[in-house]
Parts: sequence; C-alpha cells; structure tokens
Amino acid sequence: MKVLLIALNSKYVHSNLAIRYLRAYVNEFDVEIFEGTINENPFNLALEIARKKPDVVAFSCYIWNIENILKICGILKEINKDITIILGGPEVSYDPKNILQLNEYIDYIIFGEGEETFKELLEYLSRQGKRKDLKSMKGLAFRLGEEIIVNEERPLITNLDTIPFPYDLEIPSKIVYYEASRGCPFSCKYCLSSTIKGVRFFSLERIKRDLKYLIDNDVKLVKFVDRTFNANKRMAIEIWEFLIQNSKGTKFHFEIAADLLDEDCFEVLKRAPKDLFQFEIGVQTTNETVLKNINRIMDFERVKNNVKRVMSMGNIHCHLDLIVGLPGEDFSSFRRSFEDVMDIKPDVLQIGFLKVLKGSPISFEAEEYGIKYSPYPPYQVLKTKDLSFEEVVFLLKFEEVFETFYNSHIFNNTIRYFLNKLNSYEFFSKLTIFLEENNFFKLNFDLNGKTKLLLEFLKKYEDEDIVKSLLIHDYLFTTKKGYLPEFFKSNDEINIKDVLAENKEIIYEKLRVKDFKSVFAVKVKVDIKEDYIYGNYILVINLLDKRFFYINM
Repeated sequence: MKVLLIALNSKYVHSNLAIRYLRAYVNEFDVEIFEGTINENPFNLALEIARKKPDVVAFSCYIWNIENILKICGILKEINKDITIILGGPEVSYDPKNILQLNEYIDYIIFGEGEETFKELLEYLSRQGKRKDLKSMKGLAFRLGEEIIVNEERPLITNLDTIPFPYDLEIPSKIVYYEASRGCPFSCKYCLSSTIKGVRFFSLERIKRDLKYLIDNDVKLVKFVDRTFNANKRMAIEIWEFLIQNSKGTKFHFEIAADLLDEDCFEVLKRAPKDLFQFEIGVQTTNETVLKNINRIMDFERVKNNVKRVMSMGNIHCHLDLIVGLPGEDFSSFRRSFEDVMDIKPDVLQIGFLKVLKGSPISFEAEEYGIKYSPYPPYQVLKTKDLSFEEVVFLLKFEEVFETFYNSHIFNNTIRYFLNKLNSYEFFSKLTIFLEENNFFKLNFDLNGKTKLLLEFLKKYEDEDIVKSLLIHDYLFTTKKGYLPEFFKSNDEINIKDVLAENKEIIYEKLRVKDFKSVFAVKVKVDIKEDYIYGNYILVINLLDKRFFYINM
C-alpha cells in the first residue's frame, strides 16, 4: 500500500510540519511526502500526484489551501475511483460531516490531533478490515453506506515525546518549522487554539537534541510554531541559553508574549549574537474594550516598554502584528492602535485582517458584532457594525502601501526621516490616497517606478534636493547598479573618475576595495550616518557590500 502525504504551502519557501509528523509516526508504512504550492495549477498537481500511483492520499488542510485541495481530490477520483482520499487539519476539523456531505469523493476526515488516528486508519486500510470496525476509531469521520459517521473526539496526546522527531528522514532546504509545545495559555476568541485547553510541552532533553540536529545540519531558519513560546519562562530561557551556546549560523523565529519578558529573560537575550533570534509579537489592538471583547489578556504599556528594550539591544529582529476588523474596533480605534505600535518603531508591523475561522469563538458571535465576512476561505472580514465596507477597503490599500514602503525596508532611510517629522498614520494614509490617484493599485511598478512616485509625493513635505538625497541612499543600498535613474540626475553631476583620482587613498582605506569597479559616487545633501545632518557631500559607496562614507564639498 503506497501512501502519499500531501501539503500545498502558501509559498515555495515554506514547508509543512504536520505531514512530517505523520510520516514519522507511521514509519512502518510506505509513505512518501509531496509538497506543492497554492500558486500551482490544481489540475497539473492532480496529474502529477496521480502519476505516482498512490493507493492512499492524505492532505493537510488549512484556510489557504482547502479550495485547491478539493479540486485536486475531485480530479484524482475521476482518474482512479479506487484511490482512498483522506483529509485532515484545522480547516476540516470543525465540521467534518458537512465536508463529507458536500464532497462525495472524500473518503475519510481525521479531525483534531492526527497522529494516532492516522496510524490506526492506515493499519485498518492495510489489512482491509470491515468498515464497521471504523466506528471505534476516535477522531475519524467516514461514510458507511449512505450514512456519514462522525466518531467521538480523540483525547490529546499527553506525552509529546512519544511523537518521533519529524526531520530524521530529510530536512527541507527551505524554512524548517518546529514546535516545543502544543496549545496556548490564552483564549483569544479569533484563534482556534482557544478551543483546546492547556499547554503540553516536549521535554527539554528532547528539544535540545532536536535543535542540535538542525543546527549541525546547517538549517538556515527554524520557525517555532508555538503559539506563545515563552508561556513557560523557565523552559524558554533554557532553550534560548542552549541556542546561544550552540549557535553556528542558524536563525530562530519565535512567537512570544512581550509582556511576559522580565529581567531574567533580558539577561539571557542581551547575550544573543546579532540576528540569532527573531521575535513575532501579537499586539492585535491597543483598545482595552476590544481586548475584552476578544478575551485577550495584554498589558500594552509593558509590551511597548519591553519591545523598545529588546530593540535597543540591537541584536533581535522584532515583528509586531495588528488585526483589522476586531469586534468593537472602529476606524479611529484602529488608527490609535497603529500609532501606538508605530511609536515602538518595529522592524516589521504586519497589518492582518480578521479571519472568522470555523469553530472559533468569534464565529459564534459574528452576528452580535455585525461581522460580515467572505463565505469562502480564508473567511476574511468585509465589514462590522463598527467598521464600514469602505473603511475596510481603504485599510486593505493602506496595508499594501505599508507593506511596500515600510516593511520591505527598501526605503528605510527615507521613511524613517519623514516618520521623525510626521504622524505615522497621517503619513501612510496620505501616501495611500496619493498612490491611488496615480494608479498604484492597478499597474505594476518596478523599483524605479515606486521610487519616482515616492519622490513626487514627498516633494510636498520637504525640499526636493533633500528628498532626492534620501532616496538616492536607499536606491544605492537596494541595488548594485552603477548608475541612477534619470529622475535623480541634475545639472551638476560629478565625474566618478575625478572623485576616484583625487581620493584613491581614502577610498581604499574606508571601503577596503582592491579596485574601484564597484565604487560609485554621487552628490547628496544629507549625511544619514549622523542622524540626518544637512550639507553638501559626495556619497562614496561600494555597491557590493554597501560600505559607504562621505567627502565634504
């Protein structure tokens, strides 16, 4: 019996942890992993899967891939009516009966934690047991003649160490996902984790062994999928200590609750090598009433102070999150939340939009709060009684602008300069309106196009030469081109050969170049190294490693 475990990831660089856990748990069977992406044609993926001639296919289902998976399943059943199709994962766990009713080509659905049920089901299929035997299999939904049977839930695995390490057979060349625990101590109403009580942990001995294996195999990035990694302070500190002591270049990403950080944590974190750790911190809203509406416990003042302290250490990347469309949050409240978080100046601020997940507590309260959302995955909010449809549409565009011009870090020096002078929300709101007037959301703009648009917008707020100087820095730091676009050029262009000829020794000393092929020079009006000092300078930069310095004119 040949089994294919299938994941459709949202991006090529992602990998799927769930199917690797399942493969490790049923290693006595002939199981192969197949990963695609949601950007690939479902028809072509179905053909590729069918050519492998599996007897059983099992799909890992989430809000981002369920529609493509159902298309693939329908095609597979047309190709081979005898193929056994199994679905599992968060998107099919809440109402498996309805999914089986609507999709006759699905044979089984595993709901809840899947390892034990998947193993029992494969044992049943391999020995061709009687269908009535399935009734005792917890965590399984299936067909019995014309009837759809949904068995009782399976209890959670109490000893997580009984689940084998998922990367013994192969390590993805992409991002590797890992968990030190399952569950979450909090009960936020928009999250499916709130439906499962308690937190279970792998043993520290097991975790250290796993992480050492990943480090020794030169994994580039390990993302912990724990909902609140530092829920257990002692365990978090010991893992951080272990990673600091054993670091060899692998980076580690954690979702943490910043208000749980204390002096013990900071004592460890300040010793972490630069870029070893990345923190993702969910703020979601700073409105106390909205926090109560979603049953979220957070001390934002403590979050703000702790994140600022982490960022002041200069060694840890901080990524913060907000959610649009939460119950009770109107447009002005979102603006305040945005401004509150931007006061921290995070490396990244992700503006997400509420997804009304099946079975989440908020799905049962949607009518109370006037939450209207798409009936199709990912069930994204369209409007609420506090936030109009037009406001949601504007914030969708606002988010795209913010992602392009802030989170991308392409325009770091320029954006930082103006955020020191202007209100953060006003700046990005006016930029959004300007870009819409200039067809930004209808046309594709390359780096030159985005830079030119930003130049036109910023000329309203600052001397054009200053704006050009800031954008020139960002342009040269982003590209390796030894020239500038026409819109940067002026009548007093300098001759790079003259600069090189007159300053060979200092260029060699400052940039440490063997030759001057990668060196570029241009006149600018701002020194960004000294916190934006105005003057007349020649910026000299090595385009390969981005070392630079100024020559006073």
